Amino acid sequence: MKPAFSILLFLISTHGFSQDKTSWINDSLRSKGLNSEFEFSSYISPAYLQTDLNGDGFPDLAILIVEKKTRKKGVLLFPGHSAQYYVFGAGTKFGSGSDDFNWANKWSVFNSKKAQETQFDKKSGDIIGGKVIRLKHSCLLLAAMEDGVEISGGLIYWNGAKYIWIHQGE
Repeated sequence: MKPAFSILLFLISTHGFSQDKTSWINDSLRSKGLNSEFEFSSYISPAYLQTDLNGDGFPDLAILIVEKKTRKKGVLLFPGHSAQYYVFGAGTKFGSGSDDFNWANKWSVFNSKKAQETQFDKKSGDIIGGKVIRLKHSCLLLAAMEDGVEISGGLIYWNGAKYIWIHQGE
């Protein structure tokens, strides 16, 4: 694991999160050269999540971001055993989750072994049913909540080759 990322994960696990402890996130954005395009945001609580999304045995870090130019919301993912990063939303189109996650007001780690994917008619856009997707490891759930009920959203899931969007709900 890269030393800088190991330090980042250590700070998260030992210090928790508060408004005055966000400098490590901003330092991480700066070290990757991402601070000119994105800024850390806490538009949903918690402002970051940590789990092994790609099944490599190392914890990955997902943080909430906003694209500075457009103010579009999204997620920035740092895989734990890699120098790579991935942007979902925040001006980058990602599945039917779109390029702006402004609709999301909840997110969490999803650990179930199955997910229900909503299926749409390609011509009309109408919901035509669903199919069960078997999951090998955790994923990120983003959802729109209304009156305490998830009405729509999706999962960010590593399928073994790339991150995909599994649409759920409306």
